[in-house]
Amino acid sequence: MVLSTSTILQQLVPLVGAEQVLPWAEVALLSTDQAQQIFGENTLPSYIVFPRTQAELAAVIAEAHQQHWRLLICGQASKLHWGGLTQQIDLVVCTQSLNRVVAHATGDLTVTVEAGLSLAALQTELAQFRQFVALDPAYPETATLGGLIATRDSGSLRHRYGSLRDMCIGITVIRADGQAAKAGGRVVKNVAGYDLMKLMTGAFGTLGVISEVTLRLYPLSEASTTVVMGGTEAQITEVTRTLLKSTLTPTAVDLLSASTLPAGTIDGELGLAVRFQSVEESVVAQCDRMLKLAQGLSSLTLTADRDTEFWQQLTHQFWQPPQSTALVCKLGVLPAQASRLLAQFEQYCQSQKIACWSRIHAGSGTGVLRLEHQGIGKDPSPAVEWIGALRSHCQNAQGFLTVLDAPPALKRSLDIWGYSGNTLASMKQLKQQFDPHTILNPDRFVGGI
Repeated sequence: MVLSTSTILQQLVPLVGAEQVLPWAEVALLSTDQAQQIFGENTLPSYIVFPRTQAELAAVIAEAHQQHWRLLICGQASKLHWGGLTQQIDLVVCTQSLNRVVAHATGDLTVTVEAGLSLAALQTELAQFRQFVALDPAYPETATLGGLIATRDSGSLRHRYGSLRDMCIGITVIRADGQAAKAGGRVVKNVAGYDLMKLMTGAFGTLGVISEVTLRLYPLSEASTTVVMGGTEAQITEVTRTLLKSTLTPTAVDLLSASTLPAGTIDGELGLAVRFQSVEESVVAQCDRMLKLAQGLSSLTLTADRDTEFWQQLTHQFWQPPQSTALVCKLGVLPAQASRLLAQFEQYCQSQKIACWSRIHAGSGTGVLRLEHQGIGKDPSPAVEWIGALRSHCQNAQGFLTVLDAPPALKRSLDIWGYSGNTLASMKQLKQQFDPHTILNPDRFVGGI
């Protein structure tokens, strides 16, 4: 359906005000590479709207439902280039103005916030009370709470604190018809209602627009130290297995490819980074035990600022602005197969002369892979073959590989999700029930949902 841009403007201005509806071309929300990974060569949307309240957001969605406008939902757009190419988007709805802390129950260790609030801003607010949200996601400076839930992005801290689904204890979602739906509550032991939190987590905004969330909090640790080790595949596999069976309580346990290890400090085919965060005495004692388990391996102990810098640099290695010569994949395998998979990745990428960085969270088996090659953005054919081979390795380890960040020509040439399960029909039925006109983030999710 071809829409008049003046019609969109006329319908939105009474709802949110003229200053909140801007021409898309005037808003520097996305880089050129990001925009291409979302829209490809398709026509760009005409307008972007910035609702300031949840009521305004609901009104915009209700109008879009009535007019059958196709919407692209975003916060600060840090991960908007993840997912499939979309087309014929009529309007971008940006939630970054919904950025209030609604309630903070310091004694109950919970916080309720609007979905457009950035994680970094929330962590700064919570630090005054020696509390934090136990997430270390991609693009941590700009990622919003709504975006984190929509993409199910948590990070290494999942090892100690659990998944994002476990941290979200309440949610408000604006349905495709503009009605608000709530689930959970503002206390940890709340089991009221349908578990909408888990359904919305990882749905890429295709089932509803997250407007408010309540999260479980944790106290900030007194001390933090990381032990980084390097060795052969067999050595790293053995020390990881021993660690996971021990009584040690690390907050993060990451398996790293050789290229991901700090340059000039650690030697080995593979690496293992183990982070301990607690009171000072506990951290020192646990690090000593870890070093005893790692006897015979190359090791490095990082404390204070060096500990923080290591994890920040590790995040930056993988989560850089989109580039035409790079692609980034999310993967998952059985934890027992993780070390072997990293070794296979290294061997394959060396044979293909591809720069490769890989990282797997040892406890969950989930991880990330970054590939760089000058030819990735020019001719997608070799990259399609590379993804097929790497995906095959993951599937042989009873896992998956999903392409998150890639040039549009490559996204058009392969199935970025690589979903091989048997629930696609159920997912499409849910989409039909929640969004019968397919107006919310169309074509972005598995199976073109």
